[in-house]
Amino acid sequence: MAATSAIDGIISGLNTTEIVDTIIKAERRNAVLLEEEQAMKTTIISAFKALQAKFLALNTELSQLVRSSSYEAATVDVSDTSYLTATGTGRVTSGSYDIRVLSLARNHQIAGQGLTSDSLALMGTGAISIQVGDGATQTITIDGTNNSLVGIKQAINNAKAGVTASIVNDGSASNPYRLVLTANKTGVANKITINSNLVGGTNLNFATPSFDAPEILSFDEDSTAEVSLGTTAAYTGAGNKIFTFTVRGSGTHTLGNEPITLDWSDGTNTGSVVVTQSDTEVELVGAGADGLKLNLSGGTLTGGDTFQVGTFAPTLQAASDARISIGSQDGSGSPIMVGSDTNTFRDLVGGVTIRVAKVTPAGESVTINTDIDVEGVKTKIQNFIKRYNEVIDFIEEQNRYDQEKEESGVLFGDATLWMVRNSLSNAIGNKITGLDSKFSQLYALGIRSKGDGRLAITDSTRFDDALRNNLDEVIKLMSRAGVSSRSGIDFVSSTTETKAGENYEVNITQAAAKGYLQGNDLGNLLTNPITLTGSNNTLKLTVDGLKSREIYLAQRTYDSGDDLAEEVQARIDADESIGNRGVTVEWVSTGAGGYLKLTSSTYGSSSSVAVDTISNSASIVLGLSAGTAVKGLDVAGTINGEEADGKGQLLSGKDTSKTIKGLVLKIAMDSGQLTEAIEGTVTVTKGVAARLADVVDSLTKQTEGTFDRRIKSYQDQVDTIAKRVEEIDERLEVRRASLMLKFQQMEDALGQMKSTGDYLTNQLASINANWIRSRK
Repeated sequence: MAATSAIDGIISGLNTTEIVDTIIKAERRNAVLLEEEQAMKTTIISAFKALQAKFLALNTELSQLVRSSSYEAATVDVSDTSYLTATGTGRVTSGSYDIRVLSLARNHQIAGQGLTSDSLALMGTGAISIQVGDGATQTITIDGTNNSLVGIKQAINNAKAGVTASIVNDGSASNPYRLVLTANKTGVANKITINSNLVGGTNLNFATPSFDAPEILSFDEDSTAEVSLGTTAAYTGAGNKIFTFTVRGSGTHTLGNEPITLDWSDGTNTGSVVVTQSDTEVELVGAGADGLKLNLSGGTLTGGDTFQVGTFAPTLQAASDARISIGSQDGSGSPIMVGSDTNTFRDLVGGVTIRVAKVTPAGESVTINTDIDVEGVKTKIQNFIKRYNEVIDFIEEQNRYDQEKEESGVLFGDATLWMVRNSLSNAIGNKITGLDSKFSQLYALGIRSKGDGRLAITDSTRFDDALRNNLDEVIKLMSRAGVSSRSGIDFVSSTTETKAGENYEVNITQAAAKGYLQGNDLGNLLTNPITLTGSNNTLKLTVDGLKSREIYLAQRTYDSGDDLAEEVQARIDADESIGNRGVTVEWVSTGAGGYLKLTSSTYGSSSSVAVDTISNSASIVLGLSAGTAVKGLDVAGTINGEEADGKGQLLSGKDTSKTIKGLVLKIAMDSGQLTEAIEGTVTVTKGVAARLADVVDSLTKQTEGTFDRRIKSYQDQVDTIAKRVEEIDERLEVRRASLMLKFQQMEDALGQMKSTGDYLTNQLASINANWIRSRK
């Protein structure tokens, strides 16, 4: 019975579900209103996120304009890049320049005499000393383990003497292997000087030009005479070339019985020599002969027989400097000549690096045109204007009300929107604090704000003129900048927290210093020289925490402090680990003697130089192991009366500072320049882009920015509403269950009443029937 009564309105005939839904719907009206509010605020959140995205896009463009380097891009055009290339770095001097490449810088390259093998121990033992230019001399020991040509090559390369050794096979039939040395650096100043003192075998010869042994090219099978160099042949030429000889005539000729003519050519010159006797030295004469003498043994030669003699000159390539001329070549000016020991010329034209590749033909030149990249800067500013206008368009769209449709933007009337709009207008329109020149507002660049608040470059001529003629003022107008009252105090950077327009007083209490290692006094080296051998010529250093490899000093006697310092300097510079750290080695004279001092190139507490303990160490004999190691110092002082953080030469406002947070200065002063008073002042300016960047940062900063705070506020409200709606729905579910239960109970009661009624009806009918039967 109960199950039957659970069917919707089966007893009462009522649609109980519809009745309950209607009741719940009426009671859920508050939740519906809350959901409408939730949807509206979700839309507001989306609108703020969209506006935030546009500000972030604007900030991407501003991040370039707040940096002064963005305005110093250059255009460099070269009329013919096959002769030279040119690149601009930072600001360049505008102009047009005629360049002639007169010569290229080349490495000095020399070769030794030819040998029959590169792997056999043909060489003597002893020492080879190599010096490049006026650099330190490196001495290399050759013993029974490395006295082959290959062994010597490896020993030279391992010594890192400023040259690269290689072995070439010139293809000749006899003595084809030669040791070639190439200076690692170009230029006349890097000429190789080598002294080889090898005994007990062949000694290297890089000085004497010579003739190679004659080589048969084509001899008739009946030809029996042998060709050799004359015993007094001595090559007097300067270059490498090949003499080719041909027996004149035809048929077989017997030496000594008849004159035999040999025609010769060295590729440039030609001549002939007549051989009248065998085993007798004959000499070439005429241009190109260069001291060549031949000896032909008894026998026969056949017309058309050919042989050759090669020459060898040790200087394969002379060291040379690059030379260029700059200036007009048409007679209207007087070009100047400029030399370089490399093929690179820096700042010959302000801000431009020139790399030469080949010599220009006589009378011809290459033109370099340089200019400030006005179009590049204009593009950056146009991109900024575009993003700025997109922000303004979005704000205007939100503030627009359509009276006919009675519709408005989602953020219509929002106080934040008005605040943002005013902040943008102030950043764009107000005069830049701290700038006294005419370039203190955007209109000076030909940029104006239109009636709708959008920006545009309205005067391109004024814009171009400002960039070309007043670039420094443009940079100050747009970017973050600082003006110092004293040399040695330089503005580096600032942030949104740094206040502009103030004169920040700078007081330095400690100048930054470099770390150094000062050795003990070594006395007078002229009377007490230092001798380095294989047992005491090794150094290992730690510079600014970076360890060097083992550094090998030249094994020789040093009677000059300057020579000793130069050797140590050269070896440190060649080290693969610390060679680029800029360590300076100097000999400090004390009158009666002197000491070595090794100084780091960096400033600050992490700057240091120390020797490591190793075997065969030179640190003891050089006075370094017991020397004094002094760490560098960080700059210390105050800015605006507040203590600042010092690291190296950089002095920075602390994060907890009230007025100097975000300000960074470089203090390039030594202790002798400090005074008890204030060292100087720095005036910080924030240009248009910098001010806008501050506004954007305050709006878009993660968590703390205006947009994130507004979005979070609305999101919290949305979450609260969602929770309230959830609570209402939970309560209504309970209410629905209660109503359904009551209707079910009603149906149950009606069912019971119907059942009782039916029972009574049946009982009464039965009684009535019995009564009628009893009457009959």
